[in-house]
Amino acid sequence: GTPGTDPVTALRIAYRRRLLHLAARDLTGAEGLALVAAELADLAAAALEAALAIARSQLPPGSAPCRLAVIAMGKCGGRELNYASDVDVIFVAGPGPGEPPDDPDDGGEAAALRTATRLAAAMIRVCSEATTEDALFPVDPNLRPEGRDGPLVRTLASQRS
Repeated sequence: GTPGTDPVTALRIAYRRRLLHLAARDLTGAEGLALVAAELADLAAAALEAALAIARSQLPPGSAPCRLAVIAMGKCGGRELNYASDVDVIFVAGPGPGEPPDDPDDGGEAAALRTATRLAAAMIRVCSEATTEDALFPVDPNLRPEGRDGPLVRTLASQRS
């Protein structure tokens, strides 16, 4: 990024540069539709990964360790994204590396879910919130089982049930 630029702005500038290069190749016919759609999905996945890293850097000290999987669904997951698509995701979390298996009496899973929910919400904000650099793309986490009425992040076990 540009020196002195905050990470969110740097991400947005880098994303836009890559998007413009892709759009130029698309408009000149240098790339076919399937390749453009796949590259748009890859660019969105890279932006989500960077947004998650930014979110992780903003966690309060002492946050419970967790693992968080961000699963691309819809057009992004199928590598068929277009320029106007939102990015559909599902979040699955569990205790951090080296943490004991889920024990309902120790609250470890609940603490990990709280941290994962903070990460997921911050990642969505990094990508979706309008700033002077505009939003990257809308992130839609509402494909989860209960839609917007359910928890933003679920455990793998709760996804199975």
